[in-house]
Amino acid sequence: MTGMKIECPCCGGEIDARHTEGLSTTLRRMYFVCEDCGYRTPAGFEILYSLSASSRPRAGVELEVRPSTMLRGAVNTRTTQMREARP
Repeated sequence: MTGMKIECPCCGGEIDARHTEGLSTTLRRMYFVCEDCGYRTPAGFEILYSLSASSRPRAGVELEVRPSTMLRGAVNTRTTQMREARP
């Protein structure tokens, strides 16, 4: 459903997010299920702050902007390639 997977704390397999519910604009509760061992658990996902300001800010949502050094790994590779591909 959400496409998010994390490691199962019980068996080490992958647990999949099956359902999410919004608790606020920046907070979601996600429900995970492990197909290998049957473990089920809720987890929280929270937007803490921004790395850059939004070009389309939402009324009533204020997130502190904390600029960061360049990201490393696959995320940085994808964003760099996207920037370089633009005319």
